[in-house]
Amino acid sequence: MAVAAKESPLEAPANRERYSALRIWKRLMRYLLKYRLWVFTAFAGILGTNILAVTVPYILRDVVDIGIANQDSAYMLSAGLLVIGLGVLRGITAFLGRYFGERLSHCISYDIRNEIYDKVQRQSFTYHDNAQVGTIITRAISDVNEIQRYFSYGLMDGLNVILLLAGVITIMMATSPLLAIIAFIPLVPLAIFSQRFVKSVHPRWKKVMDRMQALSNHIQENALGAEVVRVFAREQHEIERFHGENQNLYNEQLDFIKQWITYLPASALLAAMSTALVLLFGGLLEAQGAASITIGLIVTFNAYVLLLAQPLRFVGFVILLTTQAVASGERIFEVLDESERIVDSPNAIKAAYKGHVRFENVSTRYSEMSPSVVKDINLEAPPGDVVAIIGLTGSGKTTLANLIPRFYDVTDGRVTIDGVDVRDYDLHSLRSQIGVVMQQSLLFSATIEENIAYGKPDASHADIVAAAKSANAHDFITEFPDGYDTVVGERGVTLSGGQKQRVAIARALLVDPRILILDDATSSVDTHTEHLIQQALERIMHGRTTFVIAQRMSTILNADQIIVLRDGEIIQRGTHETLLEDGGLYEDIYKLQLQEQERVRREAIISGIIKIPLEERRSTQQFRALIDRLAGKYAP
Repeated sequence: MAVAAKESPLEAPANRERYSALRIWKRLMRYLLKYRLWVFTAFAGILGTNILAVTVPYILRDVVDIGIANQDSAYMLSAGLLVIGLGVLRGITAFLGRYFGERLSHCISYDIRNEIYDKVQRQSFTYHDNAQVGTIITRAISDVNEIQRYFSYGLMDGLNVILLLAGVITIMMATSPLLAIIAFIPLVPLAIFSQRFVKSVHPRWKKVMDRMQALSNHIQENALGAEVVRVFAREQHEIERFHGENQNLYNEQLDFIKQWITYLPASALLAAMSTALVLLFGGLLEAQGAASITIGLIVTFNAYVLLLAQPLRFVGFVILLTTQAVASGERIFEVLDESERIVDSPNAIKAAYKGHVRFENVSTRYSEMSPSVVKDINLEAPPGDVVAIIGLTGSGKTTLANLIPRFYDVTDGRVTIDGVDVRDYDLHSLRSQIGVVMQQSLLFSATIEENIAYGKPDASHADIVAAAKSANAHDFITEFPDGYDTVVGERGVTLSGGQKQRVAIARALLVDPRILILDDATSSVDTHTEHLIQQALERIMHGRTTFVIAQRMSTILNADQIIVLRDGEIIQRGTHETLLEDGGLYEDIYKLQLQEQERVRREAIISGIIKIPLEERRSTQQFRALIDRLAGKYAP
């Protein structure tokens, strides 16, 4: 049963309010704990690089004041060789810092993507009913990429700037406090400007990512709905919609860029002012012989200012990457922090069962605010019984069946298998013994053999073929040039509806389930294909507890009991014959939807469109019931 559209749990305002930028940043930093050795190595490389960097200008002072002033060529040669040696060491330390920083960033992005994927895999159907696929993809790819960039460049280069600033400020203050203060005067407005930049750029970047997410959702929905778009000739409309959303993204990006480009020239101007102040006031002080200022010291301070110029300009980039990482981190943690409704109990049972299913006063709803979808259901299905569930659209048929494998959980009452509440079973153990054939069975972009073996990947080829034969799929599979190695397209689009259903039945049969759920498995196929599928279903239903969600008469004729739902409640139950005698909703559904199907099926059998061997006609209860009840004069 489809769930009413609701606000995605990923978009809920309550979730967004739970996070502050500092909390998100701290949480991102915890990912470093797993890689302490790499963090230490990268930090050591950055620290060594900065120590060597601040040493070179200090050497320049002595080259000017001693080597050049005294024309001591030997001193200048030794100083030059020392600078070369320090340059080689700096190259080694820079390599260590960058290599391990990059490796660290990719390992963290690898871990976060795995966390997101694992989280999504563990979520219940309720979560997937509400969450948009494009949203999840954007957060698992684009947002994780932003975090990876932060750890690779923002964090490492930010640390580099901090260490360099600390080293340069310490040396400059220790060497000449007066000249240092003069040099640092432009840093005050730079710090204020950077703080304002952070406040303005964060919300702008979140808007960019939200627009990108909307664009991703649009592309994903149109890729899945391509047939509908073309059937209704809405290509131009969808193109215009996409252009509009793309224009919104472009506008947000342009607004963001305008904010960013105002920072770069302003920070460059402030860095140039620092250089100018050192040269101007340093020259005046040296000319007056004040504060022990020498030409070598002015050269050294100018070198330090130039050394700081690029990192100071890079502060804006570090701020940008940090802002982007925090915004993306918030969106990622919204996924990771989403509660899991379907989880194993602490003492979950791993056990094989016979398949005795009971519903005891069962009611369920999708959320606390939504009405009950099924209400006060009491139902028992002994091992081997076939229970057919019918009702009008929206009556809760699929939801009722989905409570057995815990795709949803009950709100009141309980569902038991062999007397044990399904919530007490280990989820993997529970679902591995339940086979499900859905109305629209999804096949993966893989070979037919791999699709059949999806639930049992260690199955032998012989077992796969046996399952395909039982599902009436073997004949059409072997007609393909590559047979079982035929690769089906995305979602199985290269197969017909009936072929996909038979492959899905083979997939369910291969795991040998004790309980079988058939969700209207023959609703969208022709009469002949329906008969082939029905034959396959009869084989796999034998000896298994089966729940059939049916819209076709052929699937419910021989059910041990038929459940009629209306608005989530059982209003009738019994066999086909007894329910027809009772009248009510079942009779209405039969006359509106099922009687004509019986007539078409009977005529197809008589005309030979559906071929049933003579011996099967004589022994098949279903065939006899069809002929005797609907067309006795045609009976052989």
